[in-house]
Parts: sequence; C-alpha cells; structure tokens
Amino acid sequence: MQKSFVTALLLAVTFGLTACDSEPQGKLDAAKEAIEHTSEKVEEISEEAAEEVVEKIDEVAEVREEHAKEAQEQLDEIIHESEEAVEKAKAELNEATEAE
Repeated sequence: MQKSFVTALLLAVTFGLTACDSEPQGKLDAAKEAIEHTSEKVEEISEEAAEEVVEKIDEVAEVREEHAKEAQEQLDEIIHESEEAVEKAKAELNEATEAE
C-alpha cells in the first residue's frame, strides 16, 4: 500500500510540476504572439505613413511646378512689355531728334 501511495504521490508531483512548467511557456508563447501582432501592426502603420508622405511630397512638387510655370509666364509677359516700351521710347526719341 505504501508503494501505491508513493507512486501516486510521485505521479501527482510530476503532473503538478509539468503543469507549472507549461504555464510559463504558454504565457511566453502568448507574449510572443502579441509582440508579433503588434510588430505587424506597426509595420502596416509605418508603410501607410510612408505612402502618405510620398503623396504629400508629390503634391507639393506639383504645386511648386505650377507656381514656377505661372511665374515664368508672368516674367515672360513683363519682358515682352519692357521690350515694347523700349521700342516705343526709341521711336519717340528718333521722332524728337528728327523734329529738331
């Protein structure tokens, strides 16, 4: 009877130790899964943020190009008007010189 009792006691202790040993492993596995899940989410968010930044950079570049084009057109118009004014002034000066 003592052998049966000791055997039962040893089995109970073994199962108890096994249960205690597997519980931290389960917690460790759950923590690993949570870390992996969080890591995936952070990666997704980072990729989305990077895409948004690239889109904003493209938008800014496009607006800057449009403004540069408009500025060039205005500059060309000013140059043209200045050239016309120079020609008019030369003509008036020639007329005034000939009149004297």
